[in-house]
Amino acid sequence: MSVAEWLHQIVFAAREVYSAFMRVLGNRPLFEWFLFFFPFFVFGEVPRYVLPPIVLLVNRVLGLRPENREKFARFLATKPKVSILLVGYNEEDHIGQAIESLVQFEYPNLEIIVVDDGSTDRMYDNAKPYADRGMIKLFRNSSATGRQGRPAASNMAYALSSGDFLISVDADTSFDRDALNEILGPFCDPEVGVVAGNLKPREAGLNFVTRMQALEYLQSITLWKTWLNLLGWNMQASGAFGAFRREALDDTAAWDPELAEDADLSLKIKKAGWKIEFAPRAIAMTNVPTDIVTLIGQRHRWDRGILRTYYRKHLGLMRFWRFDWRNAAEMSLEFLFTILLPYFYIVWLIYMATYFPMVLAFAVAIIYLVYVATNYLSLGVAIAASERWREELGLFWFIPLFPLYKGLFRWVRVYAITLELFHINYEQNYLPESAWRNARRW
Repeated sequence: MSVAEWLHQIVFAAREVYSAFMRVLGNRPLFEWFLFFFPFFVFGEVPRYVLPPIVLLVNRVLGLRPENREKFARFLATKPKVSILLVGYNEEDHIGQAIESLVQFEYPNLEIIVVDDGSTDRMYDNAKPYADRGMIKLFRNSSATGRQGRPAASNMAYALSSGDFLISVDADTSFDRDALNEILGPFCDPEVGVVAGNLKPREAGLNFVTRMQALEYLQSITLWKTWLNLLGWNMQASGAFGAFRREALDDTAAWDPELAEDADLSLKIKKAGWKIEFAPRAIAMTNVPTDIVTLIGQRHRWDRGILRTYYRKHLGLMRFWRFDWRNAAEMSLEFLFTILLPYFYIVWLIYMATYFPMVLAFAVAIIYLVYVATNYLSLGVAIAASERWREELGLFWFIPLFPLYKGLFRWVRVYAITLELFHINYEQNYLPESAWRNARRW
C-alpha cells in the first residue's frame, strides 16, 4: 500500500470516529458534558502534572531560582560530623553491596553505623569483615524478643551515633559518589531539619513492572518534589535515603513504631518547626518489587500508612493558624486527590455505566489520550533534567502504558484506604508483634 493510500485510510478512520463522536455526544445537555469531563477534575492529573513541568522548565531555562551552590560549598567546607545509619533484617544478599557503596564516599568526618535487627540469616556475618577493618561500626539487636522493627533499630543506631547530621539508608540501596555532599548541602540553611534524597529504581529496564516504577519515581519524586521545593511544601523524606539534623531528631524523640515511620518522623519534625528540602542531585539507586503481587503489597502498606500518619496522627498540622499554612495546603490537596476523589471515581464509573454507557466509552478513550499527552510532558521534563537521561530515554516508549498502570493502583489505593478506615488488619507484619505492643493505635 502506498503512502497516499495509507494517508487516505487514516483520514477516513478519523472522519468515522468524528462522526460517531458527534452522534453520541453532539446534542447532549450541559450536565452530561460535565459528566464527560468530570474525571479530569477527579484525578487532578491534568492540572497537577501540566503546571509543574511547565513552571520547572521555564525556571530551568531562565534560571529564575538557581541553587545557591556557593553557599552549599561554604557549608560543606566546615566538614560537619556525619553518621550514616544502615539498619536491616535478613539482608545478607544486599548488606555487602550497600556498605561498599557507602565507604566510597570521599568525606573525612564520617561514621557508618550498621545495626542487624536480630536477623536469622548471615547479615551480621557478611558485615563483620568491614567492622574488623574499621570501616563501619557494627551492632546487633540480641533482644530475647527478637526483631524489633525498623523504627526501633533506627533509634538504636541513632543512640549509638555521634554525628551532627544523620543519614538513614536502606540495605538494598546504593549511592552516587557525590550523593553525600548533595544531600548535606541544603543544611546550609539553619532552618532545614530534613533533606530528602532522590530515589530511582536500580533495574528499571528489567520488566514491565520495574519500567512503570521507574516512570512513577521520575514523576512523583524527581519532578513533583522539585516542584514542591519551589513552593516550600515538601512534607516527607524516604527512609531509604533521608538526612536529618541531630537537633531535629532530638526535638522529636526520633522514630516511633509506625506503619509509615519515615512519613511519621518527617511530619513530627515539621510540627517542631523545621523545614524539609529535596536534593534532586542526591541520587540513590534502590531495589524495587519486580512482580506485580509484591508491588501491590508494598503500595497497600504505603497507602494505609498515608491515611494513618497524615490524617489521623498528624491531622493537627492542618491548623494553619498554628503551623505553617503551606502544610495545610499540601495536606488538603493530598487528601482531596489521594483519599477522597478515588471514591468519587467509583461513583462516576457506576453512574456512567448505568445511564450513559456509550458516553463512558468515549470518555475513557479521550481521557486516556489526554493522560498519555500529559505524561509525555511531565516525564519528558523529568528525563531532560535527569543525570541519567540517556538511560531513561528508553522509557519514553512505555509512557502510553503508564495511565493503565496508574489506573490499576488507583483501585489498590481504594482497597487499602477502605481497610484502614475500618481498622481491618491494622497490625500488619511490617512490624513485629513486639513493636505493635508499644505502638499507639490511631
